[in-house]
Amino acid sequence: MSNSLTTLEHNVLRPEDFDPPLKRKKATIPGYWTIEEIANEIGVTPRRVRYDITGRPQTKIEPSLEAYRIGNSLLVAEQNALEYIQRQRKR
Repeated sequence: MSNSLTTLEHNVLRPEDFDPPLKRKKATIPGYWTIEEIANEIGVTPRRVRYDITGRPQTKIEPSLEAYRIGNSLLVAEQNALEYIQRQRKR
């Protein structure tokens, strides 16, 4: 009998899995997305993406996206960014 744990594939999102295709052709920083790139993909302002990262108690927006602060920039790991873009497109 085969071990079912070794036969399962993980559901990993790739940029080519999106329909319509992603607008971003080349990464500014390989392996990461800037909040501006994410905002451009889903058609919102970078401020809205920033609120999804940091939260905003005044309007009851809870943080829903993990990012790394590098200087004044926020960078989102590629896998997290792709999952976030997919969720936002389905809304």
